[in-house]
Amino acid sequence: MLIRVIPVGRLDEKIYRAISSELSGIYNIRVRVLPPIELSQSEFNLWRKQYDAEKILEKLSKSEGRHIDRTIPCIGLTEEDIYYNGLNFVFALENPIEGVGIISLHRLREEFYGFAPNFSKLVERALKEILHVLGHLLGLEHCKNPACVMAFSPSVREIDKKELAFCKTCQFKLAAKGISFEE
Repeated sequence: MLIRVIPVGRLDEKIYRAISSELSGIYNIRVRVLPPIELSQSEFNLWRKQYDAEKILEKLSKSEGRHIDRTIPCIGLTEEDIYYNGLNFVFALENPIEGVGIISLHRLREEFYGFAPNFSKLVERALKEILHVLGHLLGLEHCKNPACVMAFSPSVREIDKKELAFCKTCQFKLAAKGISFEE
């Protein structure tokens, strides 16, 4: 499987390179990193001091390189704090119709919670969120199995409890759609 990763806004190359490298080792997912896109004031909510995830998804769906093959999932990575609708924040959001998703690293960082930076934990959390978004882009819904990467995660504690894998039920649902991931 091939996915596209787009850095959104300011993003340290070390981070998206590490995430891309790890993704390549999981289920044989090939990653193509596209040129970064910038965020503007039109996506920023000054009152909330956060970026509107829905507006970022719109921007991602229109980004250069997406017109070539819209069937290849495209996932943006950003350092910015994002929100959706009436929610205080989201770790990620996706638009399955457009085949795009956005992952925010902001609240996945240990520093956000007052702890020392932990690069490997950040990468692991980001990978879980990316697989979660990818699952939604491929038609999966939230899973009731708390260990499945498709389980709903309202906090980083729940993200940390999940495995970096689809459960057998979700794998079966993907296989029924002709999609298989080889570990």
